[in-house]
Amino acid sequence: MGKRNRYLQAMLLALACQSGHAVWARSPDSAAPTAVVRSQPALRAALAAGTTPLHALTPYGRRQFLAQLRWGRGGLGGYGYTALIRELDHEQLAAALAWLDVSDDLPMLDEMLVGPPLRLPPPSPQAERDLASLRQYVERDYARRSSAHATSTTIGAPALLRHYQELFGTRMDAAALRRQSAGDLAVLFDAAAAVVSRAPTAAALDDLQRIHAELLVRDIPTARGFDQGVMSALLAARRFDAARDFAASRPHLADRPVPQVVDTLGPTFQGRSVYTYDAAGDTLTRVALPVPSGVELVMVVGAGCHFSADALAALHADAALQARLRAVNLVLVTDPRTPVATDWLAGWNAAHPAMPIRVPFNEQEWQALDQVGVPAFYLFRNGKRIGQQLGWQADGKAALSRLIDAATRGARPAGQAARLQSRPAA
Repeated sequence: MGKRNRYLQAMLLALACQSGHAVWARSPDSAAPTAVVRSQPALRAALAAGTTPLHALTPYGRRQFLAQLRWGRGGLGGYGYTALIRELDHEQLAAALAWLDVSDDLPMLDEMLVGPPLRLPPPSPQAERDLASLRQYVERDYARRSSAHATSTTIGAPALLRHYQELFGTRMDAAALRRQSAGDLAVLFDAAAAVVSRAPTAAALDDLQRIHAELLVRDIPTARGFDQGVMSALLAARRFDAARDFAASRPHLADRPVPQVVDTLGPTFQGRSVYTYDAAGDTLTRVALPVPSGVELVMVVGAGCHFSADALAALHADAALQARLRAVNLVLVTDPRTPVATDWLAGWNAAHPAMPIRVPFNEQEWQALDQVGVPAFYLFRNGKRIGQQLGWQADGKAALSRLIDAATRGARPAGQAARLQSRPAA
């Protein structure tokens, strides 16, 4: 994998990492080789027995890393890597990943090891408890929305933002940040990033940038994760000019790809709009979509998600399915809350010019897309959502056909929330 592609993959995963959700380490369907630690009981036994590669982390970093591990039947299903890239050198990182049988991730994470490891003082117990509370809230919201029927699911960002502000709001203005310890600043940064990862709201993004500025004032190195957290948040919020300026101010980000943007609609536009991507000019052009009329199927996919790849492969290989989806006015988009993976868009769109993947302009215009994972399928009639399907299983095509059949017969599909088998949207 080239450096550009590795960077884009890292940017896509950074927000999921910050949120506390699992980042898939491998396809759960793939055969896992023998690993030193392949289950939670084995991990507990190894930690109880003595020193492990994770003991190269600070006690706080180790607690944070362990709290974000997710186990599957074949071993480690996912993890957050913030503590790893902040606190480890190359050899320590390689040892930790090998111990957990995720060495394939080393090239991607190794590029983030800019400068010496950080050794910040531990945060206050209250700050650590508040961050744990926020992450638990995110996990509960994710589980609730994963299992809820589509017709009763509402977007979780407003409630999450309120909970975040209740926990951290009084500590986020510039004057309050100056009173925080360096360890607490890192906790506040991770809390703001957790909210931005679920919905890139202006309030949380502004908090993230203020904390970053305070870290710089104190001469705390930010190249170990903090810079990338801001960069990912700016791209997820579609603040491309700000992301370009930020990258230019950080030497290790100066060569990072940020596409040019052409807005043909302007700030007064009302409706739904998307970015189309021109790979030759590395340009995103904002265009309007028609007002929804009749039946419409919106398919949401994500770069780096193998379930999305499976769904797209099924679509690519089945001409009859393609015809059915065109008949219900397929709109193929990415999640509105994630950075734009331009290489991935360019590859699919060049191969499938009649069914391009486009990028929602922002979350506000696409509030109906409130899924907690990708791929997701939303069925609308005259702009009103009448059904959805989450995830992609072995019978994905049959389930999708049933969803379409119910709409074309004029019946209201039962709320469908197939057992989610996708990586959480970043």
